[in-house]
Amino acid sequence: MHPLIYHSGQLTVQTEANTRHVADKLAAWVGPAGEYAADADMVLLAYRDTNAGAEVLSFAAISGAPPIANAVGQGILALAASADDLLPNGLNAPIRVGGLVLALARAERARINGTLRQHGAAIELVAEEAFTLCRKYIAPSVAASPDVVVGPASREAIALDDPWVGVAVAAADTTFLASIAPDGMPDVAHRGGPAGFIVLDAARAVASWTEFVGDGVFKSAGNVRATGTASLLLLDMDSGDALELIGSATYKNTLTRFRPREEPLVRMRDDFPQQGRMVLKIDRAARLRRFTHPRQLVAATRVTSRDAADEQAPR
Repeated sequence: MHPLIYHSGQLTVQTEANTRHVADKLAAWVGPAGEYAADADMVLLAYRDTNAGAEVLSFAAISGAPPIANAVGQGILALAASADDLLPNGLNAPIRVGGLVLALARAERARINGTLRQHGAAIELVAEEAFTLCRKYIAPSVAASPDVVVGPASREAIALDDPWVGVAVAAADTTFLASIAPDGMPDVAHRGGPAGFIVLDAARAVASWTEFVGDGVFKSAGNVRATGTASLLLLDMDSGDALELIGSATYKNTLTRFRPREEPLVRMRDDFPQQGRMVLKIDRAARLRRFTHPRQLVAATRVTSRDAADEQAPR
């Protein structure tokens, strides 16, 4: 796996936050990404939906008892889904996708971005970028069933003033941000926080939220700074449905450090310290039916920035 090469958007945000040093340290980091994929009970994909527009990012997911992503070669994962179930038009040609493998109950996640291709009867994700991420901000949860679900079963346009949208946004503590790099590589990242951290102004068609202190790479924020294309996915734990908000985003860094950060993970006084602010102008919204099984929060302590750096780190 080649080291990450940061584009101008990422370099700009890293410079603003004085994290260039730690970003350079993490450029070649992979960690136990393969082990995380083998143990994942959710694989989340973001892809460019050419049916909806060249710069629209849509979500798909595979969830169920592991293994739902099996290593079949160096950097190659076979996914427990058919292309027709996973993508609206199947997979007539390889496409680039942003991938995130998660075991939410253990607060484990890894980005695996690359190319989705058909290989015989299987579909494979061939990694171009793979690295594990910290355990911060994940609300531990378990699925109601171990059966494999490939979602969404359907995608229905929905008005932002629909009552379900308001309830889903107010309750959301597990969300995901899709973005796209200037070279066309999609990316998907977890965004978690206390219920209510996503703020929706339905009348203005705007969602906004605090970006909490992370590892200093600013992969998503840098993509947004460079291209603006973004989609936000909010899981409705009670139903297993998800809310997909598609549009364009802006990012502003609000935490200025006068000395460069020396380490990617630092202990701070607050559980959810503010790093910046993300604003998503929503062009369209959809309810993704049966995106996953319903999930239930478990009685496990959520790792935050107040925990020791060793506790925040991947295991």
